[in-house]
Amino acid sequence: GGGGASSAMPHKRNPVKAEVLVTLARFNAVQISGLHQALVHEQERSGAAWTLEWMILPQMAIATGAATRLATDLLLSIEDLGER
Repeated sequence: GGGGASSAMPHKRNPVKAEVLVTLARFNAVQISGLHQALVHEQERSGAAWTLEWMILPQMAIATGAATRLATDLLLSIEDLGER
C-alpha cells in the first residue's frame, strides 16, 4: 500500500509513499536551479562549474531512483475498487 493505516479511520490508508514521491519530485525541481548556476563558466571550462555539477547530479540520481521505486510500489499496490 501507500502507507500505514489511519488510527482514526482503519479502512483508510495514509498516503505516505505518494507524499514522499511528490517531495522527491520537488527536491529534483529545486536542484535545477543549481544546475543552471553550473552553466555559468569562467574561461573555457570552469572547475567550479563542474564541481557543482558533481555535487548536484548524484543527489538527483538518488532521488530519481527512490522516486522510481516508490512509483513502482504505488502502481503495484493499486487495487480495483470494484473487486472489494
